[in-house]
Amino acid sequence: MIESRSVLVSGGGIGGLTAALCLAATGYRVSIFEQAAKFDPIGAGIQLSPNALRILDQLGIGKTLRLSATTPQAIRILGAYRGKKLAEIPLGGEAIEQYGLPYLCINRSDLHSALLAACRDNSDITLFLGSTVKDCVEHQNGVSILVQHGTQVETHRGALFVCADGMKSKLRTDVFGEKPAFHTGYQAWRAMVPVENIPAAYPAEYSHLIWARGAHAIFYPVHAGRYVNIVIVTKAKDTALENTVAAATADLHKMTRFWARDLKALISATGNWSIWPILETRHTGPWYRNSMVMIGDAAHGMPPYAAQGAAMAIEDAKILADCLARSTGNLGDQEALKQFYSSRKQRIRKLAKLATANREIYHMGFPFSTARNIGLKLIPAKKLLARQSWIYDWKA
Repeated sequence: MIESRSVLVSGGGIGGLTAALCLAATGYRVSIFEQAAKFDPIGAGIQLSPNALRILDQLGIGKTLRLSATTPQAIRILGAYRGKKLAEIPLGGEAIEQYGLPYLCINRSDLHSALLAACRDNSDITLFLGSTVKDCVEHQNGVSILVQHGTQVETHRGALFVCADGMKSKLRTDVFGEKPAFHTGYQAWRAMVPVENIPAAYPAEYSHLIWARGAHAIFYPVHAGRYVNIVIVTKAKDTALENTVAAATADLHKMTRFWARDLKALISATGNWSIWPILETRHTGPWYRNSMVMIGDAAHGMPPYAAQGAAMAIEDAKILADCLARSTGNLGDQEALKQFYSSRKQRIRKLAKLATANREIYHMGFPFSTARNIGLKLIPAKKLLARQSWIYDWKA
């Protein structure tokens, strides 16, 4: 007999864990299936804007996050070639005054660890590691999934299946019939650097955004300010690259050879670079079918230029749980899933367009970059923050 309030979740990342916590908070029993045998504590930095933090606070993990996160006073926008400040978007106290919550920078692993601990402390959530969901089959009572644990294959049954296994989800293609993620033609060089190795030109209390021709960089402190997460986005030489790889820096030095001295010094002093391909997904249909639904990057993976990928997965998790809680039907009620999709699709599309537009603005070449820089200097700092209000002021 299938429990009418049981949910099966594929993926133990940020989206999957947040979904489990949101669903459990509204009375559901959740089983999470994660293909990794253990979680790797190493991860890139991410930015948690107030719209995401608002949900995490409701889940009771906000205090834990603030212990390892940093709160930048502002985002400083610099030109890559002279290193001069073009503009400053206030955060810190300004963000709290505007949105009631801070804008945080945090290591992904710190966020994941907090979510994981909350799931393990919840008696309505069961986590299966080393467990890959191979297939999902619908029937009149809900769904059955085939899960591979090592050499064994088991069947698990539930009333609803949530696919939250990321950008490269095979279930997205095999179960939902969507096209796989594709390479955007860009890649991210990433490194984590002790804060004492950062040049004095880049104070740790700020997040820095560097604009260059055909490239950009961003770096901000994480791990309670002990490290700085550095990301440099450039065009990719190998668009067949699908996975993160360790990188030799000769190409990076060549691409940044005309950048300002302090920036080049920072790049030269940084070791252990890795290259991350920047992927994207596009969907042709809704993110749900009968008793199955996709959330996060599996549904709508977008490039990182709006810094909202993780936030959108967190928002998805909350809205999905709310729609199901309001439903008068069973757990896999089509009306609830339709409401979830309808409430999310326009916001996701708008953010995806913003991400694409941001890349064009960040990477603009001469002479258009000159006009861009002049125009930017004419916009008051508070107005630059206010332009983000439709993102940050969102409430479930």
